[in-house]
Amino acid sequence: MKEKIVQITHSTGKYTLDILPGRLNEMQEQIDRCLNNEQAAIVVRNDDGEQFIYPSDLLKNSFIAILDKVPLKDH
Repeated sequence: MKEKIVQITHSTGKYTLDILPGRLNEMQEQIDRCLNNEQAAIVVRNDDGEQFIYPSDLLKNSFIAILDKVPLKDH
């Protein structure tokens, strides 16, 4: 199974969330809960420990796509 990302396109910019292997269903459920006013935001922590918050209002006013992650090529 290929690794996936969530790409959020909003008027303020384009945001990309990595989905950990085996966590696609969990991410889809969180997005659904945000869109249905059941969850206030999606909170993601990166490898450096930085926390990113994606409020439900941002998600409701965005185009959201789940895409295959394209590996970076070494130069």
